Amino acid sequence: PTVVIDKEGSILLWYLPNAISQAYQQSEVWNSLGLLSIPLQHSLKLNGMGGWWNDGKNFCNDANLKGMIDLSPAWFQQGCGPSNDAHHPEVSLLLKSKLQPKEVHEWLQCTAGLQAILSGALHIMHLKMYLHGWEAITRLRSKAAEWQDEDMEAILPMWNSVYSSMSVMVNHTSPPHKNMNGQKVWLDTLLTVGNYPWLHFLVMELGIQLQYNLGTVIALVGLALIHQVNSIDGNRACLAYYMQENVHQYIQVPLCERLHILDIAMDLQAVQT
Repeated sequence: PTVVIDKEGSILLWYLPNAISQAYQQSEVWNSLGLLSIPLQHSLKLNGMGGWWNDGKNFCNDANLKGMIDLSPAWFQQGCGPSNDAHHPEVSLLLKSKLQPKEVHEWLQCTAGLQAILSGALHIMHLKMYLHGWEAITRLRSKAAEWQDEDMEAILPMWNSVYSSMSVMVNHTSPPHKNMNGQKVWLDTLLTVGNYPWLHFLVMELGIQLQYNLGTVIALVGLALIHQVNSIDGNRACLAYYMQENVHQYIQVPLCERLHILDIAMDLQAVQT
């Protein structure tokens, strides 16, 4: 593993090459994406409608499986915070049980083990963020009953991540961008899977490119660092996990502090004792 810090010792990026074995990521992750084929196909837009995330020009023309979808047990549908306290977070559209096919729910259940592994990685990389994420999910479970939100009550038991949102990007090119939903002290976690030749993950401000092999995990301060992944030959998917600041604020979960490299040693020492 590699850790990138700034001049003050704050952690900007974790690089975990080949963190997920090729056999596991192929059998348990890539092969399961067939369950999402219909919503992925429906996500493609023409002429830039819906932003670069879903622009058909940013997907491999020859790929049989391609698209980009967002999943969350609780977020604000328009991306911004509530206009009033009565407007609470909702389940993302693809997870609303009465409106969508069950395949998306099946995919969550199929990848529950992976979500647990990546949450466990965050426990080591950023303990306070992990604890606040877990607190947010716990509070949402009680709030779902209070709001009488049947969709949220149905999804949260099968949501096995401390992150409250994720994106699934299949055979997708990511131009230079930042992830705008979080905080500068939060780490977004990215996992790349599939079957493809060499690829690089570019981080512009740091002037670095990281070899982006199958099964590699990168956790970075996505709100602060512009990053990019170019197109390739082959099949590739990226699972991107992130938290929503406005959701944490709404359910009154405190926002954690910036992570310092010395915090890692202290947290590991505390676990050992």
